Amino acid sequence: MVLLAVRVSAAVAVAIAVVVTLAVSTASASSPAKTKCPAPSLVGAALGLKLTAPTSQTSPYAKVCTYKGGSILPTKIQFQVDTAATFAAGEKVAAAYGTVIKVKGLGKSAYGTKTGGFLAVFLGNESIRITALLKPLSKLEALARKLI
Repeated sequence: MVLLAVRVSAAVAVAIAVVVTLAVSTASASSPAKTKCPAPSLVGAALGLKLTAPTSQTSPYAKVCTYKGGSILPTKIQFQVDTAATFAAGEKVAAAYGTVIKVKGLGKSAYGTKTGGFLAVFLGNESIRITALLKPLSKLEALARKLI
């Protein structure tokens, strides 16, 4: 059962990343590349994990912070340029892979997977996407609130 949840969550995260990367290339806003990766102590405390210092990858439209430790797959936090349309497209893709729950009172719009492991928060011209497999949506939401 756990292995199935990992596969589904991983598939959702990959599908969303592909759609958003393609859609974001047309967005026009400043790059979040200068955004600092959150400290591993902050991320780890919120998720109940012991994490290593993050590595990061940047592009003109996004910064991805990757933390190892505590899980089969690394925990990722992605800051990216976004629009309401591309954010909605990502939500639609996530819904095709499993049940998506709207998260009220977080950013302008937010959704996560019912089984946990993924949360996306739209802030207006940027979004934050958190992937932490096997972590409940409530923990991802608590982390997102610390990041915005």
